[in-house]
Amino acid sequence: MSKTSLKKNTIANYLGQFYNMFIGIAILPAYMTYLGAEAFGLIGFFTMLSAWMMLLDVGLSATISRQSASLKHSLEGMLEFKQILRSVESVFLVIALIIAIGVWSADNFISNTWLNIEVLDKNEVAYCISLMGIMIGFKWIVGLYKGAINGFEQQVWINIYGISINSLKFIGGFILVKYISQSPSSYFEYQLVIGIIELLVIHNKVYKIVPKSENFIMPSVIMLKKIMPFALGIAYTSGIWIVLTQIDKLLLSNILPLTEYGYFTLVAVIVSGMAVLSGPIGTAVQPRMTSLISTNKQDEVIRLYKKATQFVSVIGFATAGTVAVFSTELLYAWSGNMEAALWAGPVLFWYALGNGLLMVLAFQYYLQFAHGNLKYHIWGNTLFGFIQIIAMVIAVYTYSAIGVAITWFALQAIFLLVWPAYIHSKFAKGIHKEWMLKDVLPAMVSTIVVLLGFKLLNLDLLSFGRVELFALLFCIGGVVLGINALVAKDTRKMILKRFGRR
Repeated sequence: MSKTSLKKNTIANYLGQFYNMFIGIAILPAYMTYLGAEAFGLIGFFTMLSAWMMLLDVGLSATISRQSASLKHSLEGMLEFKQILRSVESVFLVIALIIAIGVWSADNFISNTWLNIEVLDKNEVAYCISLMGIMIGFKWIVGLYKGAINGFEQQVWINIYGISINSLKFIGGFILVKYISQSPSSYFEYQLVIGIIELLVIHNKVYKIVPKSENFIMPSVIMLKKIMPFALGIAYTSGIWIVLTQIDKLLLSNILPLTEYGYFTLVAVIVSGMAVLSGPIGTAVQPRMTSLISTNKQDEVIRLYKKATQFVSVIGFATAGTVAVFSTELLYAWSGNMEAALWAGPVLFWYALGNGLLMVLAFQYYLQFAHGNLKYHIWGNTLFGFIQIIAMVIAVYTYSAIGVAITWFALQAIFLLVWPAYIHSKFAKGIHKEWMLKDVLPAMVSTIVVLLGFKLLNLDLLSFGRVELFALLFCIGGVVLGINALVAKDTRKMILKRFGRR
């Protein structure tokens, strides 16, 4: 893949992810307005439940991405990949059915026992949960096909596809709840229809990419055995990751009233939107790093890894810092609900800071994934995961949402201090000190200094109207981002080079 293609994919990923983030952020407060906080909490529960069901993926969608990246260079490789895809598909279809039946079987327990429902009809909630099971099954198979297309590095298409589907989901959903029906069941029925369309479109795309074969390719146990060692490594680490990032949301869904869980969902949406800032770089860089390693270009891998980390630090710390410092103001400007903003603001402060650190931590995984060696990732996440799960359970049942948020930040800070140094000693010896001092810390320090300066101004931001407040917060974030870009060496060079050309 050429540098031009890498750049094109990175730009496409950012445009696609930013649109999807923007459309979600723009529309979601309207869902709370027209459906109510409890129904909005139900949407948050669906998002959390979808994440937990990814435990059944057993690493196969990520493995498909790596297989398509590795085998795409020849016709023989593509035919082998098609057989692998067919084999994995058969597994996914069976498990998707299990998911749908399993969630349907548990719908009454969830609506009557697990969730703290005060206003909504519990029978309607149970029906919505059964619809969730079907949607999760479809979404799960879509994830497999997305992995294949990402490995082929056709990320321009995948982003156009994502923009189209999310427009139908969010804009169509908004029209539904505002003008047609405020019933939660109508909302989930509509989303089910879009889920079916999403699956059909991406299935057709994948089978246009892979070459046609004379005979129908049957699933192969041999092919599954071939990829399972790597897949199981991915499955274990992905499983730990899901548990670590979703255990708080699962437990809080049980102890919080569904209305407050709706407020907490606002926090989760903003935090997931922050992850969008680093996701496109990882999506573009990961297959590129895999290809470079397969051609034994280790020096290029390290350069790409360092530049990508620095770029994410510049963007991630500016965003995380601004969101954290002005969390209550941001939530009010976004939702227009002062009660939700006052409840969720302190929680968002700590989650935003923790996720800023997490953006940087993600690149250690990309480095190991590209080498096809997840041994250290497995052991490290097992150890830290065990500690984090215990800490989260204690925090949830002792201090509720705010305790969970503080615990989340503290654990990510400890992880950043310990883990990258160890991984670099195994896969990129000798770079850690320079990586930390030149690629990570400059943006972190400049973010702290600039935001501290803004806080010392003692601006009464809540006196502004919502539109003016949002614009002002955007400008503050832009100032922090601009200064971060100038203090980061590689990013500064890129900016100066662009202006020099002009």
